[in-house]
Amino acid sequence: MKKQGKNFAAAFVGTALEFYDFALFGLLAPVFSTMFFPKEDPIAALIASYCIFAAGFLIRPLGGIVFGYVGDTFGRKKAMMISIVAIMLPTSLMGLLPTYNEIGLLAPIVLALCRLLQGLCAGGEFSGAAIFVIEHAHENRKYFSGSLVTASSVIGMLAASSMASLCALEIMPDWGWRIPFLLSIPIGLLGFYIRKNTQETAAFNHAQKNSRDKTQSFIFIIKNNFLSVLITFGIGSFIGIVYYVPFVFMNHYYSLVASLSASTTLGVITLGLILYMLCIGLAGYMADKLGPQKVMLTIACAAMVLAYPAFWLIQSGQFSLMIQGELILSILAGLFVGPANGLTASLFDVKRRCRGVSFSLSLGISLFGGLTPVFLVYLINQTEILMWPAIWMMTGAFIGALSVVASIKTQRKVVLKLNRENLIYEQ
Repeated sequence: MKKQGKNFAAAFVGTALEFYDFALFGLLAPVFSTMFFPKEDPIAALIASYCIFAAGFLIRPLGGIVFGYVGDTFGRKKAMMISIVAIMLPTSLMGLLPTYNEIGLLAPIVLALCRLLQGLCAGGEFSGAAIFVIEHAHENRKYFSGSLVTASSVIGMLAASSMASLCALEIMPDWGWRIPFLLSIPIGLLGFYIRKNTQETAAFNHAQKNSRDKTQSFIFIIKNNFLSVLITFGIGSFIGIVYYVPFVFMNHYYSLVASLSASTTLGVITLGLILYMLCIGLAGYMADKLGPQKVMLTIACAAMVLAYPAFWLIQSGQFSLMIQGELILSILAGLFVGPANGLTASLFDVKRRCRGVSFSLSLGISLFGGLTPVFLVYLINQTEILMWPAIWMMTGAFIGALSVVASIKTQRKVVLKLNRENLIYEQ
């Protein structure tokens, strides 16, 4: 039991660090727009800052392939040890970068390079950690265990939100925004130490021992698991939207609909994150009892109905109604995301799981989540229509619902195949 707890802690620390790093950049995008870009056009600078934010997402699928290969070939443990150090380095470097006033156009270029390296390293971190935990979990707790990895991401988000709130205080010095990035160093080193002392999953060891196949190419995996890849991509698409709209983009959106201070805005987002975290664990528990498709399909349909009213409440500009709208979005996000790790992992066999899930999920989150802030800022600025986020979320919910329905038959086929091969991971 003690070893099991250490294995879980190893995954949780790395996931928390990944989301701390990524969320911190998004939450401090308004700061970056003033520090690393010309100040003549604030909207253009903000969009450019969000473009760099999105760039980290766009390279994540490549990171999913690289670290997924390590996880499928050399083990989940080794992949996690490498990824946590690799993501720590560019994040801490961001805290040391000179600004636009100091080195001119080199500032946004170096910032973008750090962001790209950060995204590459994070590509396999989340899915790899989730697979590590799921394969260690007891048979009837796989979805709940997978949901806890996602819940640990909220700890990173909350830490990022808290750090961003402190940076927004008037008493903070101009260089205060650097501190949160430098804090990734001790967190990363702690995570590496914990991961070094974990055990490899029995499912991977068993698959390696009984495998007669040579290491399969990534293209081969895509061709032979195309439907699983497509389903995972669709689920990742809605996860990207339902996560980054209420918890990253809203930092800018609240300034459009109400005159809230930066610290108040981050306080509302933090409240939503706490509720989101609680709903993730609840959804994972429900998925173990009812099945993941029932839970996720119900929530995707609910999102198609409730997204527009939620943004109507937020757009009202009344603080109490804005909080209600944020909480509705948080509940929808948590209940859909909770079972996703367990479901997507069950769509691939053990020998292809890390590459299949890491690439497909990262691609969906990257395209539909990473580009969301840029896309919505541009649309609202061009059309002056404040309900675009609701329309975007409804679109994502439709894609998510179709993907969940399609997963039912595919999951059954994979489970039957694993049972025939006598592998450990069963649903």
